[in-house]
This record gives sequence, structure tokens and C-alpha cells, in this order.
Amino acid sequence: MNLIRKIARISMLAAIFKSLFAYLDPGSGSLIVQVLVAIVVGILATFRFWKARLLSLFGIEPKTDDDGEDDDIN
Repeated sequence: MNLIRKIARISMLAAIFKSLFAYLDPGSGSLIVQVLVAIVVGILATFRFWKARLLSLFGIEPKTDDDGEDDDIN
């Protein structure tokens, strides 16, 4: 709720000023791309972690890439 109030205040201040002087250099664009990639990777990693925990809660084994052959040499 507090975040919504802060966003509303910033929006009102931005509407009051006629012109805002902002500059985005190429480094800023690169930083924005890095943040977006980090968010996506974080969401995917969190989903994978919680999926594994949920499956183990129900006793379901996660799929492995084992082809069924024994690695023991007799």
C-alpha cells in the first residue's frame, strides 16, 4: 500500500512539471536489459525450486535423464 502511495506522489509531481530533463545513455539501456534478464531468470529458478518441493511433498520423484542401464561393471 505504501508503494502505491509513493508511485502516486511521483506521478503527480511528474505531471506538475512541464518538462523533465532526462538522459539515457547506452549504459543505462544495458543496465535495464540486465535487470530484466535477471528478473526472468530469478522467476524461472524460483518456479523450478518450488515445483521440486511441491512434487516431493506428494512423493513424486522428479524425472531424471537415466536411460535405465546399470553403471556397475561386474
